[in-house]
Amino acid sequence: ERAAEFLGHRHCLSRTVEHGQRLGRTIGIPTVNLVPPPHVLVPGNGVYTARVCLADGSSYAAVTNVGTRPTVSGKNLNVESWILGYDGDLYEKEITVEFLKFLRPERKFDSLEQMKAEIQKNARETLEFLNAR
Repeated sequence: ERAAEFLGHRHCLSRTVEHGQRLGRTIGIPTVNLVPPPHVLVPGNGVYTARVCLADGSSYAAVTNVGTRPTVSGKNLNVESWILGYDGDLYEKEITVEFLKFLRPERKFDSLEQMKAEIQKNARETLEFLNAR
């Protein structure tokens, strides 16, 4: 939020959606994956309320993780968004992720079920935040 104060706008990342492990689909939380280039600054590791804007001008609420995905043994920095209420194929399409609010630090969970429950909680927090605006 402080970065937006200094920038005069929310921090955004525009990239082409890349193929991931497709693990999110297996737990009912399909995500899109963006790999930021090394020279691009992204917000600190953690989970954010975000808005994802598509090329057709539509936008959706999203829960976005910035980090290495320690629960699933990720190693590389990744920006991964669960676009709430969206069902479609965005592979190889450019999207923009607008970071709105920091929700929590990235952390490792003991199981995929624990991770899923926390992400669902983050989705509720995201919708509450956006509905209050």
